[in-house]
Amino acid sequence: MLSCDALFISDLHLGSNQCEAGHLAAFLECIRPKTLFLVGDIIDLQAIRFNANVDASFLTERIDTLLSGSRGASPASELPQEARLLRASHRRVIERLEALGRAGVAIVYVPGNHDAYLRRHAGLERPGFAIRRQATYITPAGQRLLVRHGDEYDRLIRFHAGAAEGLARLQEHYSAGINGLLSPFTRPAAGAQPAGWNAEAILQSAVDLLASHREWPIPVSRGLNSSGGFSLAFVLESALKSRTGHDRLIKRGIIRHLQRERHGPEPLDGLINGHTHIPEATPLALPDSGGDERIPCHITYYNTGSWARSQRRLGRTALVVAHSGRIGMVRFDRRRGIEPFQPPRFPFNTYPMRPCPGCGLGVAHLEPTSP
Repeated sequence: MLSCDALFISDLHLGSNQCEAGHLAAFLECIRPKTLFLVGDIIDLQAIRFNANVDASFLTERIDTLLSGSRGASPASELPQEARLLRASHRRVIERLEALGRAGVAIVYVPGNHDAYLRRHAGLERPGFAIRRQATYITPAGQRLLVRHGDEYDRLIRFHAGAAEGLARLQEHYSAGINGLLSPFTRPAAGAQPAGWNAEAILQSAVDLLASHREWPIPVSRGLNSSGGFSLAFVLESALKSRTGHDRLIKRGIIRHLQRERHGPEPLDGLINGHTHIPEATPLALPDSGGDERIPCHITYYNTGSWARSQRRLGRTALVVAHSGRIGMVRFDRRRGIEPFQPPRFPFNTYPMRPCPGCGLGVAHLEPTSP
């Protein structure tokens, strides 16, 4: 059992044909964090509408009914789980989340753009379960990390909603066809973790890999033990985002936000997002602090990755915080179980790396204004 202080996963896309639900259910059986952060796009309401042939009002009424009740149900059971909405493998993920809640794991749900309707219920607090628009997590080492889904920084989503919905429909149709062909080869291995599986050693290796990766002077094209495989959805998505400078625009939005927040009473040390589906740990340079020693000279941007099949080469990842407070990343492999993961440096763009003026660490420098 992988024991840690906190674990962050995002972009499960339950209800979508892209969701790797079997692997996800197996992964959830192997973890025991004190707090589990669900960092958005957990339930894919848009995909459920396409695949279950229901309208938006049906889904929103169902959500309102479930979340307004005071039946004393377990936290994860507040999510839609009717057979017509979620297939059996996806409902098993809900059952694993319920089991973690019963075992004493606190679950914090931060909705994203695919489950944005749940933001109307932000502030809901139940024993061991909360829905929040954003959350601040303090590591055992004292680092303050802001947790948001990340679509707040994505102008492509806001200004090209029609194109985004069309791409989502294409991904669902493509995934529905390809899943039947791939399912015999992509099922998670049955049974317990492989012989010799050592959760403590894996967590330590994950922490060490992420720390060393942040000091590499050049971009890395792929993750540790990344598997091959072609994905039409990923090719189309990558082409669109590369063409628009998508990743650079998101990071500039992040820096503008941090500029506004940095002079508050408790400055942040890092930001955890999902949304882009690309696991990442990138130090970002911040403008001069003006001599205020409380303000960090740079901030680390973490992305938890995804559990969607369109990202097979980099998918099935989670960000973990050890009980010591050190941060690492793991990946679930269908044969090897949980293993340390080394995320790519830059998914769609290569940024100039320069020493941070404050500490000398290599950081990515981005102008804080739009191009």
